Amino acid sequence: MTVPPRDSRWQYRVLGLALLLGCGTAFHLYFANPRREELAELAARVEHAERANALAELPAGDLDAIRESLELGERQLAVLKRLVPREGEVEAIYEAIAAETQSLGLELVHALPADPVADSTGYFVRQQWALQVEGAYHDVGMLLTRIAGFARIVRPEVEEIAPSRITNSGRQLVHARFRLESFVLPPEDRASPEEG
Repeated sequence: MTVPPRDSRWQYRVLGLALLLGCGTAFHLYFANPRREELAELAARVEHAERANALAELPAGDLDAIRESLELGERQLAVLKRLVPREGEVEAIYEAIAAETQSLGLELVHALPADPVADSTGYFVRQQWALQVEGAYHDVGMLLTRIAGFARIVRPEVEEIAPSRITNSGRQLVHARFRLESFVLPPEDRASPEEG
């Protein structure tokens, strides 16, 4: 290992280099680093402002289209509310089904309502019935047509139609098992706050 020379010029060079490194470190710690953070924060604010300006500069046609779409949605919701029964109308729907069954000469074998279940949106309640009737095939078809044509939305879904018996007059009767489903609006006090 060699010993550095005791030359004063060499010692001044080492001292100058040490001072230069110290000043660079101090500049970086106390001036450059805080400025970099400040510049990054300013860049983020500028980017946010540019996005807000781009949204604010939507053409008037786009805003009108959004308003028209909103109005159309509100009209469609109003129509849907007229078609979807309220909770108190469920019994009247069941009575209408029983009356249609009787008017067509069908025998209502079984009618069992299921417990209402809240829809995934939380706005409607799903009401289902399990229904079984017996009668002529065409009369069963007419019953399903009349149920589907109710003023309130009731969706029939056939699960099974099978021959059941032959009458004394020789007519073949069928046993039909189907499900009825309707979405029901809850009572006003439980309706969504947006409605009121």
